[in-house]
Amino acid sequence: MEGQFDRIEETLQDPEELRVSKKDETVRLYHRRYAETPVTEKILLVVVKYDIDSPFVITAFFTDRLKSATPVDE
Repeated sequence: MEGQFDRIEETLQDPEELRVSKKDETVRLYHRRYAETPVTEKILLVVVKYDIDSPFVITAFFTDRLKSATPVDE
């Protein structure tokens, strides 16, 4: 994920798909598709835990598909 900070920020600010984890309702999955990445066309997934004190990013990585979770209606 080196050099991908701008994309992570963009994904958090303007996700194409936002979902809630089925295992932990305090975890959100932010998805955004990018035509060009270091590993071809992929979806960037950023997983955020909304803790009592402050939210934090658990992980971020490129994937081929949306992850299984409950869609969030905005």
